[in-house]
Amino acid sequence: MSKKPVSQKRAEREREENLTLSRVFHVFLLGLAAECYLFLVYRGYNMGSVDSLLIWHQILTWGTWIGLVMAIAGAAVGFVKRQDQRLRTGMTWVGGIGLFLAVSGWVVTHFFDNNAGITAMCIMVPILAVLALVFLLFQHECFLSSIALTGALFTVWVRGAAVSSGSWRTPVIIGAVFGAVILALAAGLTYKAQQGGGKLWGVRVYSPECDYRILYGVLGVAFVCVLLALAVSSLSYYLMWVLGVLLFAELVYYTTKLM
Repeated sequence: MSKKPVSQKRAEREREENLTLSRVFHVFLLGLAAECYLFLVYRGYNMGSVDSLLIWHQILTWGTWIGLVMAIAGAAVGFVKRQDQRLRTGMTWVGGIGLFLAVSGWVVTHFFDNNAGITAMCIMVPILAVLALVFLLFQHECFLSSIALTGALFTVWVRGAAVSSGSWRTPVIIGAVFGAVILALAAGLTYKAQQGGGKLWGVRVYSPECDYRILYGVLGVAFVCVLLALAVSSLSYYLMWVLGVLLFAELVYYTTKLM
């Protein structure tokens, strides 16, 4: 087999880098647009007059259903036409935007007290945008580590915040247990991928040079922190610091590996 010339390899690398930068730019713009939309919702629905509240309630209700249709249609068409890369990419964006409209509309209208819904969405949008940037710019193992630590950090925070709430205490405990199960399942799938050389069911999920000790360590710490928060809710504040420092450390580690 003849090797590709150096100039062709350089051109392909530059094309991949430009494509990645384009995706990063689009994700950044979408995250900014989502935050601006939530700001308008906050001003009109949560802080507006009664007439404005009613108008925005209708907008959000219709947006929830329209977004749900967009999400289902985007996922279905993207799967059926997955061989057409351009159409698949377009349907992915349509489905993602629809999912945001559906989730944000439902959360904001169902958790209106104390602006809980809009506050949660305003926090989640930048977090998801940053995780999307991590997925595009870093190794897949870095993305998994960031997801695990971010999810554990959120779980621990909610566990500590809801300890004195009579209505939220039980759902939060159930959610924390579910999160711990997800972390254990992620560790099991990681082991399976390790046995397959970084591939899971024939799909590469980790880079060939992946250090699995880092992955197991991150998943183990996240799992233990969630269990400790479940057992002793008063430890939540300190566990958040542990997870936050570890999240920063693993991002620095994977950043150095890109250099």
